[in-house]
Amino acid sequence: MKKIISFILFTMGSLITLAQASHTPDLYDTLRSVVESPVPDAALQQECRDYVQYVHPDGANTPILSAQMKSFILIHPDYHLSLLLFKRLVETGEVTKPQRRFEEFSQALQQSALGHATQESIHRDEQRMSAGKMAPDFTAKTPDGKDFRLSSLKGKYVLLDFWASWCGPCRLENPNVVENYHRFKDKNFTVVSFSLDGNAQAWKDAIEADHLDWLHVSDLKDWHSDVVKAYMVPHVPLNYLIDPEGKIIAVELRGDALGQALEKILK
Repeated sequence: MKKIISFILFTMGSLITLAQASHTPDLYDTLRSVVESPVPDAALQQECRDYVQYVHPDGANTPILSAQMKSFILIHPDYHLSLLLFKRLVETGEVTKPQRRFEEFSQALQQSALGHATQESIHRDEQRMSAGKMAPDFTAKTPDGKDFRLSSLKGKYVLLDFWASWCGPCRLENPNVVENYHRFKDKNFTVVSFSLDGNAQAWKDAIEADHLDWLHVSDLKDWHSDVVKAYMVPHVPLNYLIDPEGKIIAVELRGDALGQALEKILK
């Protein structure tokens, strides 16, 4: 899965400069703030220069892909910057078997303060909602102020889609969800979108603008929502495919993967 790094770190305020890094000093300042002082400045500065050269060899300020980040980590497993990038990829659910991959870093990095913080992120990732777990039930308000309870849809396949009007990647993905909703809605399938918006009008306007003709709910508490916390949502867009018994059977179905999964399940 490819994303620009600015989206990967969207909610990580302290790392915004890293997400947009084409200037080595900014990148260095971010890295220096999370690495213990005994590590020489020159070493961290060299890591930053190597990273910028790797992702932007031609000097163009083009979007940075997670695939580039993963490749850089593999090439430089002894870099503090690689561990920092790895930690953020874990926090956005983009690393499979993160514990095993974490153990590929040197013992010194694993035992560092950044290493301990990364281990905590891995532990949180292991607790995250995943296929095979029961979807937490919740009640939230529809745009017209009515209560909706997720369990009221028991017996149907449900795509629970976390999004927000302000989320560019969410809006770009919406046409794909619209297409698949209309394709499968008569096959015991529906969509429930939970918005992380804080502004009710912006939420309603986006629903209308994107032609999202399914169930919508929110508590208008953005990242402070209890529902967002219950599902351990690290980023948006994020979706969960829930079976008729209320069990999560797939996560992060976007692009062609969504239609392919639904086609297989809803024969």
